[in-house]
Amino acid sequence: MQKKKREEVSNKLLKVLKEWQGLEDETIAHAEATLKKSKNKLVKMTMEMIRNDSKKHKVMQQTLIDSMTKQSLTLTPEDLASLSDGLNKHLAAEAKTLELADEALHNSELFVTRYILSYLIADEQKHHALLSKLNELKRATVFVT
Repeated sequence: MQKKKREEVSNKLLKVLKEWQGLEDETIAHAEATLKKSKNKLVKMTMEMIRNDSKKHKVMQQTLIDSMTKQSLTLTPEDLASLSDGLNKHLAAEAKTLELADEALHNSELFVTRYILSYLIADEQKHHALLSKLNELKRATVFVT
């Protein structure tokens, strides 16, 4: 019964991921249509970011699908060890980037400038969080499947 339950959960997850990919396709198409219509640089930049993020999401979703249907993902202590030096340097760079971005935001007054800086800060915070999680894994030296 336990195996059957796991299969049901996996099948539900696969269905959700595939449906999600379909929504990402719709987002990409909408962003591309808006890009063709608009002459505004801010609108175009926003649509390019959304399109690129949706493309990235599809790749990540496909990686998850493939890990469930073809070959599972693993992360060994050796994999993490090889990242160690670069990971620490990148974490330090991300921290400095966040300081600079926060300073830029505090010194900006225009809505458009604050809009773009807010996006950049959110993106850098996301990168820093992802790298921090990898760093935690490295310290714990556990297998992830």
